[in-house]
Amino acid sequence: MDMSIFDCRNTRAVGVICEYNPFHNGHAYHLRKVRNACPEARIVCVMSGPFTQRGEAAVLDAVARARMALTNGADIVFELPVLFSVRDARTFARGGVTLLDKLGVCGALSFGCEDVRTLGLALESDDGDPAVARRLKEGLARGESFARARGLPNLPNVVLGAEYIRAIRETGCGMISLPIERAPEPLAVDAGMVPARRIRETISETGAYAAFVPDDVYEYISCNPARLRETGRLDALLLGTLRSIGSDAIGQAAEATEGIERRIAACAERAVSRTHLIELVKCKRYTYTHISRILTQAMLGITKELALAHPEPEYARLLGFRKDASPLLREIQDGAAISIVMRPALFRKENNPVFALDLRAAAIAALACAGETARRGDEALTDGVVIV
Repeated sequence: MDMSIFDCRNTRAVGVICEYNPFHNGHAYHLRKVRNACPEARIVCVMSGPFTQRGEAAVLDAVARARMALTNGADIVFELPVLFSVRDARTFARGGVTLLDKLGVCGALSFGCEDVRTLGLALESDDGDPAVARRLKEGLARGESFARARGLPNLPNVVLGAEYIRAIRETGCGMISLPIERAPEPLAVDAGMVPARRIRETISETGAYAAFVPDDVYEYISCNPARLRETGRLDALLLGTLRSIGSDAIGQAAEATEGIERRIAACAERAVSRTHLIELVKCKRYTYTHISRILTQAMLGITKELALAHPEPEYARLLGFRKDASPLLREIQDGAAISIVMRPALFRKENNPVFALDLRAAAIAALACAGETARRGDEALTDGVVIV
C-alpha cells in the first residue's frame, strides 16, 4: 500500500479527529503541516469532549480546548459525542470519520502517527479476520499488549491511524488520508514537543511544561488553575456508582464482555481508588485502558443498548470557529446531513438520548475541577460558541 502523503491542495477542508488533552506544540506542528500541504483548505476538527478515549476526564473543558485549537491553527471545532469518544479505537475512529463526512465539506482526513510506513501493516492486521482475532485472543491471554498480540509494533497512533483509513474505506465517504509522521522523540523534545501524557503529569507545577505548549495555552492554564481537571477527583463517585448498581448493570457497559462485570463488581468493594480498582481487575486478559473505559462507561451510562440504537453521530455540537471561516460554516449549516447544534439548551428539547449523555458527562466531569467554583454542572448548556 502506498502511504505517501497525498496532494490535497484543491481540498476545501481537511478533517482532524483529536482530543487536545491539552493542546501542545506537537498538535500545533501537525496543524502547520496540514496547512502547508493544503494551503487553500480550512481545518475542521472533531474533538473529544469531557472524557477521552482512555476513559479519563479531560484536563480542561471542551470549550477551553477548542479555543486553544482555534488560536493555533484550526478553523472550526465540533465535539465528538461521548458515545463515540469513550470507546475502542475502531468505534472512536468510525464515529469521528462519519461525523466529518456528514458535515459535507471535508475531502481529506489528516492524523499524526509514529511511522507512516507501518500503516499498511496495521491495516492488514484486521481483527475482524477470524485468524487475526484468534491470534489476538491468544496473545492477550499470554499477557501481550494489544498491539503486540496483533503482530504490530507498539505504536498506538499507527493503530488508530489504520482505523481511520479503515473507517474511510468501509463508509465509502471518499476522503483521502493525509498522515503526518511525528518527529523522533529526541528531536521532538529538542523542538519543544512531548506527548500530552508528560504535560498532564506536570500540569499543576508552575512552569514545568511551559516549553511544550503554545504561549496562550500556558497563559490560560496558569490563570485558571481552578479549572484543571483530575480524574482522581471522581474516584468516590465512580466507586459509589459501581457498588450501588452491581454487576448486572456494569455488564451493560458498551465494552463489558466475558464476565468482566463480575470481576469489577467484586473488586470495587475492596478498591480505595480508581487506580487501585484497575490494578485489582487488571490481568493478562484485560488491559489497563480497556478496563478504564469500561469503568467510565458504567459511571456515565454508555450502554450496549444505546450504542446499538445509535451507531452513527446524529448531530454535531459546534464548539467554536474563526471569523474568517464563517463562509464554510454557513455551508456546513446549510448542507450537513446531521443537525448542527449551536444552542445546547434548545437542542436538549429534542430529547436525544445521546445528547442527554453528553450533558450528563459534562456535568460529571466538572466535579473533577480543582476549584469549587468550576464544578457547576450546567456549563455545557450555558457556554456560548467560541469565536476567534
